[in-house]
Amino acid sequence: MNRGVPPFLLPGADVVKAHPWQLHQDTGTIPLPAFLPDWDYNTDLHLTRSIYVDTVRVRREAALPREAPLLLVVEWTAAAAQTSDLACRISVPASAKVTVTADIHGALLGGALILTTRLVLGEDILATDPFFAQHAGDVLYEDTVRIELQGTAGRLPTYIVNFAEAGFDSDARWHVELPTSLSEPAMAAVRIYLNSADTEVVNAAKKAAAPTPIQQRILTWMEADLTSRLVEAALRPEWREILHDYTDDVDSIGASLAALLAALFPCESPATLATMRDSDPGRFHSRLQGAMKRMRAHRDDDAVSPTV
Repeated sequence: MNRGVPPFLLPGADVVKAHPWQLHQDTGTIPLPAFLPDWDYNTDLHLTRSIYVDTVRVRREAALPREAPLLLVVEWTAAAAQTSDLACRISVPASAKVTVTADIHGALLGGALILTTRLVLGEDILATDPFFAQHAGDVLYEDTVRIELQGTAGRLPTYIVNFAEAGFDSDARWHVELPTSLSEPAMAAVRIYLNSADTEVVNAAKKAAAPTPIQQRILTWMEADLTSRLVEAALRPEWREILHDYTDDVDSIGASLAALLAALFPCESPATLATMRDSDPGRFHSRLQGAMKRMRAHRDDDAVSPTV
């Protein structure tokens, strides 16, 4: 808990006893781990935790009126996607155990999930001393839990939609939306839409952690298409000259595109690659094809290498 230097009197940290978050799954409930290796964007999260608040001490130690209303609120933040929302808001009765919840759609998440639990003043109260909490939302207690969600192969936000209704070609298997700015957060900048009518593609994406050989071929095809699209984006005239400006902004799509080009073509600059593509597109794309194959092989070798 990071209390900082508050502008008003706070109760002691031990007035709140918060139990660990629990993750509810089809097979049962487990303590929420710090890392969910098998999570993907099709996996919604249902989380609960029990919290005991000593309301008598809270009001006494914060110099609040005995009837001052207290609330427990939970906010979730998707670190990579830079999205957040209120998950739970519940009134705290006289000293009692309260269960708070967080139900979050997987499609809204990315990178890491940050859960912030706060005990706050429920409404404005009359106070003559400016050093006492008196405004609705004044934070009397706070704790934060971070859960890494980046599972297999750094998945991107993926949505299953009806292509005809979404305005895409109804016979297409997937659709990729690329960023409009290099400063956009990497995990939110690229979105993949899967055609709900294409059960082969949908099932392959859902089983990405343990695909069948056929599903793996579909995933490899999708990855090759996505990589090709990203390379083409990185070589846009307005982007290729400034990619290097984003290398220090590690969470940006600009840094990710620069890293992708460096991994595929370690000895060539974006300008050189763009010239090669423009002068001989066929040769460039065959080189890109070979570079992707080598990168996959290197990644697979790293995955099976023993830990030293």
